Amino acid sequence: MIARDLMNSDFPYVTADADLDYVAKLLAECGLGAVPVVDDDLTPIGIVTRSNLEQARPQPLPDLGAIPGFLLRNRPKPVFHSNGRVLREVMTSPAISISDFAKVPDIAQIMESHSLKRIPVVEGHKIIGLVLRKEVMEAMAGGFTAMALEAHRRRPLISLPQQTGDRCAIATAQEFRELVAARERQLDLERVEHRRVAIELREQRIRDLASQRLTEPQWREMLEQARRSAAAGLTEHLLIRFPSQLCSDGGRAINAPDPDWPATLRGEPADVFHRWRNELHPRGFRIAAQIVDFPEGLPGDAALFLMWSAARN
Repeated sequence: MIARDLMNSDFPYVTADADLDYVAKLLAECGLGAVPVVDDDLTPIGIVTRSNLEQARPQPLPDLGAIPGFLLRNRPKPVFHSNGRVLREVMTSPAISISDFAKVPDIAQIMESHSLKRIPVVEGHKIIGLVLRKEVMEAMAGGFTAMALEAHRRRPLISLPQQTGDRCAIATAQEFRELVAARERQLDLERVEHRRVAIELREQRIRDLASQRLTEPQWREMLEQARRSAAAGLTEHLLIRFPSQLCSDGGRAINAPDPDWPATLRGEPADVFHRWRNELHPRGFRIAAQIVDFPEGLPGDAALFLMWSAARN
């Protein structure tokens, strides 16, 4: 199964010049958590989330009227508005996208590595669809039959409430409570499945990083990205992020920190450290290791940072 099988082509997107208030209204009325941002050639250049808008718009949402019907048709349409602040100021960029022929395990790994809930699908450079994490999880678990997959491809990403007339079809409070309980059970199952898939992806990532070796093009790209960070006024750059379980001690030496932490590195992170020691350390660069997240209070990912600020006396 590939991205083209899972993606939904009925979705809204916006341009970087879209007005913030209007996009906030779009997300609220369509029940979306985020929307892709594209350029004039329909190339994804970023994404704007509810969090982006909440941080940029502390004031109450003005009444901008209903969302135009063209957003709910069977093909994506851009939303153009330029009055007030625009998305370019607050969107998350660059955009992470996948090819329409990307395989489901590869999609799952990308989404897990970057903590994504949704990812744009491109054909060449042009956005043609959107894949959600819950759908990738279901596909990984074998939850799509051929008929279900076809129905899935045809369903709209945005759904509007069904009108039921003057009276609600559900007549009792008990039935409402049963709906709540059913939803809670569904969410519990989704959380369990998400955790299972996340663990599998993490274990696969550990195996891959342990067996892979750092290539020369990868090393050169790391150095080029570090140069861009310096040009942007930064004094350090994250060279590589990896599960702390990749370390021989599970990341304890890095977390301590223990000066002997380099001896615990394996695979590609070890290669990065050796390249720094042999090539960059003599030129005045420093390196540091740090645990960068603690899921459920335990060491999660570790990272190696290249630093070039003047050493303190």
